[in-house]
Amino acid sequence: MIKLIAIDLDGTLLNNKKEISLENTAALTEAMEKGLHVSIFTGRSYISGSEYAKKLGLRVPVVYQNGALIINSDDGNKGVIRKVILSAKRAREIVEAAKKYGLTYIVFTNFFDLPDMFMERIPENSPFKGYFRANLYRITIVNDPADFIRDEGIAEVAVEGPENRILSMVEELGQPMNDLSIVKNNRINEHTFYEFFGPNVGKNQALDYVMHHLALTPDEIAYIGDNYNDVEIMKVVGLPIAMANAPKEVKDFARYVTTRTNNEHGVAEAVRKIIREEIR
Repeated sequence: MIKLIAIDLDGTLLNNKKEISLENTAALTEAMEKGLHVSIFTGRSYISGSEYAKKLGLRVPVVYQNGALIINSDDGNKGVIRKVILSAKRAREIVEAAKKYGLTYIVFTNFFDLPDMFMERIPENSPFKGYFRANLYRITIVNDPADFIRDEGIAEVAVEGPENRILSMVEELGQPMNDLSIVKNNRINEHTFYEFFGPNVGKNQALDYVMHHLALTPDEIAYIGDNYNDVEIMKVVGLPIAMANAPKEVKDFARYVTTRTNNEHGVAEAVRKIIREEIR
C-alpha cells in the first residue's frame, strides 16, 4: 500500500508557468487528508523551491538540489536533515575543466543566502535561456566565479552545453569519484544541463533519509517525475510514475505513464489513481 507520494517540481507538479494548478493542489490535499504523506523531490534549491512546499503545507522532509539538501518541512536552516558540500578542490577542478571545453558554468556558493549563483556571462543563444532569465535575481556576473568558491566548500557547480563536450570534460576529471556526484538534469536539443555535487547525492540516495525519517519501505512509495534526474529513484520505489511529457528514456522506467502532461494536471490524474488504488 502506498503511504508516501514523492513528486518532482519542474515539468511534473509545475505547469509551464511554474505554478501548481488548483486541480493538482486539490488532489494532493485530498491525499494528505486521507493520511498519505506528500513530499517534493526537486533539483531546485531551497531558495527557488521552498515556496511550493509551503504552499502545499507539507509536513514531511523535502528534498532540494537532487538530495544535496533535505529539509524537514518548511523549517529552513533549523530543519536540516542532510547537507552535502562539494569540496573547494573539486569545485575548482570542475570550473577549470568547464572553461577548457568552452562550457557555460555556474558556481552555487551556498544553500540558503542570496546571491548564490556566480557566472562569467549569461549565454545569449542557450536553449536554457528561460532558466537563466528566471534566476536573474540570484545571478551575479563576475570576472572569475572561482574566486567565490569558499575554502570550506560550496553547494554545487552546474555545467551547460553540448553533451559530448560535457562527457569529455567528465572523463578528464578522472577516477575515482567517491567525492563527487554527477547528475544529468535536463536536455534540450543537443544541449544538456549537468550538476556536480559532493559525495552520494541523487534523489535515490535522498530517498533513504526520507524513508528512515518516516519509517517506510520502498514498496510503500510512489514517485512522479519527468526527467533524467528522476530515473534512479524510479528504479527504487514501488510505484514509479512518469508524466506524459517525459522523454522516452524516462517513461521506460515507469509502471504508469499519465495521459495528461504537466500543463494538463497530470499529477492530479496520478494521485487520484493512487488514492483509489487503481494503480499499485
